[in-house]
Amino acid sequence: MGCYGLAGSLHDAVALAGAFGPGALLGFGAGEAVACDILAPTDALLSRAEVSAAASLGRPRYFLSFGNFSLDDLASAAGALEHLAAATGAGFIGVCLAAPGRGRTVYQGHLFEGAAMRADLARLFAGLIDGGVGVVPQNIVAGGALAIRAACGKLKEQGKTLALIDAVNDDDCDAVAHAMASMPLAGGTAGFAGAGGVWPEDTQSGPVAILSGARDRQVVFQIGAARAALPVFDLNFAAADPVAEAVGQVANIRAGAFIITSTVPPDKMSGGTDAAGMLGAIACRLAAAGVRRFIIAGGETAVAVRAALGISQLRATAMTGPLLWGQDENFAISFKSPGSGGKNLFLSDFEPHLRLNNIAELTS
Repeated sequence: MGCYGLAGSLHDAVALAGAFGPGALLGFGAGEAVACDILAPTDALLSRAEVSAAASLGRPRYFLSFGNFSLDDLASAAGALEHLAAATGAGFIGVCLAAPGRGRTVYQGHLFEGAAMRADLARLFAGLIDGGVGVVPQNIVAGGALAIRAACGKLKEQGKTLALIDAVNDDDCDAVAHAMASMPLAGGTAGFAGAGGVWPEDTQSGPVAILSGARDRQVVFQIGAARAALPVFDLNFAAADPVAEAVGQVANIRAGAFIITSTVPPDKMSGGTDAAGMLGAIACRLAAAGVRRFIIAGGETAVAVRAALGISQLRATAMTGPLLWGQDENFAISFKSPGSGGKNLFLSDFEPHLRLNNIAELTS
């Protein structure tokens, strides 16, 4: 790998592993910093202590990925950016949050999704980072990697801590990636961190537990599509023991995939319901029953399941459609990133169920 990766969130860790390529080792928490290629947070977002642990390693290059942050979380990335710049001694970091393939562009320091302006990044970060913020505008970016590096050099000479780099198309992104390759500190969307690699398909066998606590509309559609062909069980929050009831429903499944989901409207959940914690407890009981493969949807659920299963490291091993698999000595696990996959993700894009899906189509 060309640089050491820090992931602002667990889903950013997955994105970074995809950028680094097969074999990338993810470590969770400061204690895993020395051994891993990508340091991921133990909680929802990367902590100051985790940034410090990575910076203390003295690596020649670092990349901080936070391209999967929600707009509400973007401000919280400022502390990690500033601390990383200070702790490594570099004093400066170049960042680009563009991902044109996902409809995200950056122009004049403003983040756009499609035609809608979502955030004035320059203003947002300027009040949060000592040393100030500069913008490398698109007309400079269009001049290529050398022009970008020169512009960043000028901003650093002016005492700026953060350079926000524009990109509105794939050519811009290529130039930014080449420019970042020689920067000791860079950050933003994970795709700028590395060249990736050719991923093998997942060929493991055994049941697959899909645990979903996600609330986004896309996951609702994906689970809805799966109901026609897979066993889907909704967590019953009114039950005396929702965890035991859910595990009991899937106790006799020995092959294929099944879904346990808490994806219900908020008004169907009682106050104080810890759906992520329940799904973590369900994962533990399924593991005790022999399940070794998990797909997890939802940020809070991912954190809870990883902690419940005691996973401290994962090595990126394979892809099934858009799902990246990581493996430790006990489990193969895929954390579904927000926005990934089409409506039939758990069917046509999920290799073990291609045959089932084709039969269903032929007999319908």
